[in-house]
Amino acid sequence: MRIYNDDNDVTFKNVMLFLKRREAEQLLVSLQNLLETNSHHEHINDSSYEHEITIAIYDERKLEMFDERTKKVLLEDA
Repeated sequence: MRIYNDDNDVTFKNVMLFLKRREAEQLLVSLQNLLETNSHHEHINDSSYEHEITIAIYDERKLEMFDERTKKVLLEDA
């Protein structure tokens, strides 16, 4: 697991998520989509699109779809 904030280019060791029921349902559907379709990533937004969670499932042996910064985050947690 990697938690990365691309606005500030920093990684975190932990994070707290506070989701409304609709957002939690959207997260669940997005995770199911990732598992079933092997898509690259999914976005979960609040109703005003001010806050966003991007989720991805990755294999550290198959990172060619990611940019160089993301590869570094995934491989080095840096």
